[in-house]
Amino acid sequence: MRKKLIVILWISLVVLVIAFCSLVIYQNKLADEKLKEQERIEAEQEAATLEEAEEAEEETDEELPADEYTFTDLEATYFAQSDATVREEPYDTAEIIGTLSIDSRISVVGTCNETDYYKIKINGDYGYIAFDDVSEEYIDIPVPSATKSVPTASKDILFIGNSITFYPATSDWWGSGWGCGASAPATDYVHLTVAAKGYSSYDCMSLRAWEFSNTRNYELDDLDPYITNYQYSTIVIELGENVKGHETHFKEDLKDMITYIKSYNPNARIVMLDNFWKYSSIISTKKEVASEMGCTYVSLSDIQGVAEYQLQEGDQYTAPDGTVYTIGSFLAGHPNDAGYAAIAQHLISAL
Repeated sequence: MRKKLIVILWISLVVLVIAFCSLVIYQNKLADEKLKEQERIEAEQEAATLEEAEEAEEETDEELPADEYTFTDLEATYFAQSDATVREEPYDTAEIIGTLSIDSRISVVGTCNETDYYKIKINGDYGYIAFDDVSEEYIDIPVPSATKSVPTASKDILFIGNSITFYPATSDWWGSGWGCGASAPATDYVHLTVAAKGYSSYDCMSLRAWEFSNTRNYELDDLDPYITNYQYSTIVIELGENVKGHETHFKEDLKDMITYIKSYNPNARIVMLDNFWKYSSIISTKKEVASEMGCTYVSLSDIQGVAEYQLQEGDQYTAPDGTVYTIGSFLAGHPNDAGYAAIAQHLISAL
């Protein structure tokens, strides 16, 4: 009987211990769940508070009258990052009035004291651009990698230029695919040079877009159909007339172009043709690049700005089909036949 009682007591004690442990585990579980729920509620409250604060800040910016933004004067020149957004007011949700491509030059006139925006001059007016959308220095765009082998097929000469070298058919003039302003293909400087030198094979192409571009190295692949397929004995570069107003890192870009050409045409003689229009700073840069890169420089200083070599606004030209063209502002200043002959004479002498 006594043994039986002891057994019952031990069993009861074990049951009590198990029950106590289960209760402790249950209470701990409840406490853990309660703590997690509290943390979840606090996190939601914190997120809601932060969101309300951000919304309030945005509403404050958006609702602030335009004349209440204040600015600290700043006179600086920066460069746009890729697709920089210009806004009507200095905050993120203001109306977009334009975008600027990478390396566009920006004239900054002030810093907004209420938001992270600069006040800039654009198209004769003012706009606003975020701090993160500009750089103090232009973005260095590398020369394209040479992915093809040096060509083995050869040609005599390649002319790389702007409208003075090659211009497509437009309503502005009577020509189609030769030097703009020449009365016929045979009278532009390219064809006069080819005929005088007796070249049997030549190419000419327009790289006019390169002159205007903020990202000139992105335009260099336009050369690929020529320099990657043919090894030219001579390459003439006639560029610079349209660079006025786009001179930022012109020197570096011109050197990069020559470097890229030499990657496929290492043995070509590169000839730098002077500007037909007299822009002193551009001409000076071209001379420096020609000297540094081992190019032949052909001066046109004696014909620059000479009226007898230029088309004059208001003059008329009658095309072979009888159509009468009046020289407008675009054509005016381009070489006439006398001008093209003079350019050719200088180039032929150098070649």
